[in-house]
Formats: sequence, C-alpha cells, structure tokens
Amino acid sequence: MREAEGGGEIGYTYTAWCLAGLPHKDREPGQDWLIKTDYAQLLVRPGVRLRDDDVREDLSVPSGSIARLLLIDWQSEALENKSREIYLGKSPAALLKKLGLSRGGPISRKLLEQIERLATCTIDFKFGNDQAGVVVNERLVESFRYVGEVDPRTKRTTRMIEQITLSEAFYNELRRHPVLIDRAAIKDIQTSPRAIDAYLWLAFRLHALRDETPVSWAALWKQFGREFKLLRQFKAEFQEPLALALAAYRAAKVKVTERGVVLSPSPPPVDH
Repeated sequence: MREAEGGGEIGYTYTAWCLAGLPHKDREPGQDWLIKTDYAQLLVRPGVRLRDDDVREDLSVPSGSIARLLLIDWQSEALENKSREIYLGKSPAALLKKLGLSRGGPISRKLLEQIERLATCTIDFKFGNDQAGVVVNERLVESFRYVGEVDPRTKRTTRMIEQITLSEAFYNELRRHPVLIDRAAIKDIQTSPRAIDAYLWLAFRLHALRDETPVSWAALWKQFGREFKLLRQFKAEFQEPLALALAAYRAAKVKVTERGVVLSPSPPPVDH
C-alpha cells in the first residue's frame, strides 16, 4: 500500500553500519561488542552513568531495533539539516511516533535506555587488515542535555535526553560516506533488527555492483549471525529476515541459492 501511494521517505546511514552492525539482543552491562566481517571490524564499548552519589553504573551497549531506528533518525536529520545538533524532545511519546513505534510504558523505558546507551558508547570501526587500514575511533555523541525523572515502577531516576550533539569525527565520516535508504521501508521491518541490517547491506551494495556477485552463507554468517554458534542454525534463521528485507527493498535483485545469495546490480532503494 505504501509503495502504491508513493510513500517513500529519504533517509541516510553511515556506510560502516552496512558492513557491521550492533548486537541484535541485549548484552550484559559493561560487556563490549565485537564483530568482524570480510570488510570491516566493529568494536562497541559501553558507557557508564555517574550518579549523584558518585556511584558508577555500567550501561549496556546499544542493541536491537530501537537503537537502529534511533541511529537512522539521527543520521538522517543531521544530513538533512546540515547540523550535528539534534533535538529529541521532552517526552518519549512524540519520538516514538516519529520512529513508527507503538506508545506505552515498557517501550518508552526501552527507548530512553537505548538513547542513553547510544549517547555514551564508544565505537571503533576498522577497515583493512593488520598491514594497512583505517580506524574510526570515536564517540557517536559529543555531548547531550537531559532531565531526570523518578520511575514510579522502579523508584529509580531515569534520564530523558532532550538534545544530542553528534561527535565531529562521526558527523564528518557520515557526510563523506552516506548511504541512501528508505526510512518508510525501515519502519515496515522494524520488528526485526536482523532484517534492518540486511536491508542496509543491500542498500549499500546493490546499486554499486556492475556484475552478478555471489556471497556465501559463511560470509553472511560472519556479518549477520554473530550470535549463532553453528552455520546451519544461522542459515535456517536468516531466511525470514532476508525475506523481510527484500520485501521492503522491492527493486533489489537477489537470488537465494543453496550456497548463499547472488546479488545483481539494482536501483537504489529510494529516488533521491
């Protein structure tokens, strides 16, 4: 229906997120996230919260669909407005609506958690190998402004981050290496973080291809199946998120085979 009505929505993401993504599930507080693919390596180090009584609370790394939707929103707004400063608002309700998420207490708390995780974590993107390469080592967010409220359920003070300023290094990398995406299509597959990752990967690769390009299941496993111990487990599970990604990116020319997938040159996911 969205396609018939011409409901595409231009958005952007940084190239590196198309090559290596955040974890799909929550990790323990203080635990790093490391993923290494054939093209890139990503290390995410979680931040900490310093309370008024000087106690340090370890946070978890950003994860799941909400973190991905927030990142896409921030990156798109930064490029559209040519500014590192992004205003999020004074309550979760408007932001949930903007992201296409349902409203409610549990989802609001998850949203606030993921914003704080993104605002305090550090990322290391490595391109290349030990002999030669490039490392982008920076916080995503340089500074943020927040207000605190006591959660009546947990009796703990939660932060509502109202405004963030992307780090200059990350913002400059985003401006140099943006990937065009359809934000409306992302909202269609928001329930599956792995489908979002597959969509971003296809948006980055397909329009730049000149010839058919096979990608093995082993290579896909490295990029999208970090949490699966066995290749056969990943192969069985990845069919559904890949199908969701292809349904959202209708112009994608991708053939699924016993050995992996075959990518063919395709138009970008949305007209610029």
